[in-house]
Amino acid sequence: MDSGILKERFDLAKSVSEKAASFLLSHENLRKEISAKAENDYVTSADKECERLIISSIREAFPEDSIYGEESGETDGDGCGRWIIDPIDGTVDFMASFPNYTISIAFEDENGIAFGIVTIPRQNETFSAFRGEGSFLNGTRIHTDETTPLEKTLAILVPPHRQHDLLHGYIEKMERFYYSFTDMRSLGSAAVSLCYVASGRCTAYFELCLHLYDIAAGLIILKEAGGIYSLKENDRGSLDVAASSVSAYEKMMECIDD
Repeated sequence: MDSGILKERFDLAKSVSEKAASFLLSHENLRKEISAKAENDYVTSADKECERLIISSIREAFPEDSIYGEESGETDGDGCGRWIIDPIDGTVDFMASFPNYTISIAFEDENGIAFGIVTIPRQNETFSAFRGEGSFLNGTRIHTDETTPLEKTLAILVPPHRQHDLLHGYIEKMERFYYSFTDMRSLGSAAVSLCYVASGRCTAYFELCLHLYDIAAGLIILKEAGGIYSLKENDRGSLDVAASSVSAYEKMMECIDD
């Protein structure tokens, strides 16, 4: 897709992510309006309303584009690209009033993910990337940490809280990380986890059973920041994600390989 056409959509994504962030900050009372989608998988009224707000803005500006939203599913269009939306990545964080929940918006064309926006409303932070132009945090260029020794860095490890039968094997892999990194974190949002690796706050991230809407924006932000990742489709129809700085990649893959 032509760069100018993509930039129009990128500008809209930045604008609508700000609107969505303002909406969530002013409607955190909706975090108590909860329903279950599956075992240990929840949705709040805020997820649904925020996605409606985002899609409405996209439909008004680019009615022919396809849209894939976590809550509303896939809607095909006649345009040349597809929006990939997670209105609240980290719904449990939102429910518990933890500050790490995010809004994740990406756009995909015939060449893959063209841009991504990840906004963290409670922290007033927006990560962004446009293909070929680098990654930014609130307008300042970011890059993965390629110089700090691994034993002085953090890894983000997220046990499979919705797939309890996978826990034992995951814990075995976590133990290997403990011998290479100084400590572990679990942030509750795949999007923010990828952005934290992109910005050098952490150097590795490993999680099982994710979906494209969880990671699309974060993946291009990581890639444009100099990072590297591995996606593996599992037998449950979801994705296992391993992401890191270039310097940490070999050690991370040693930790997760069976």
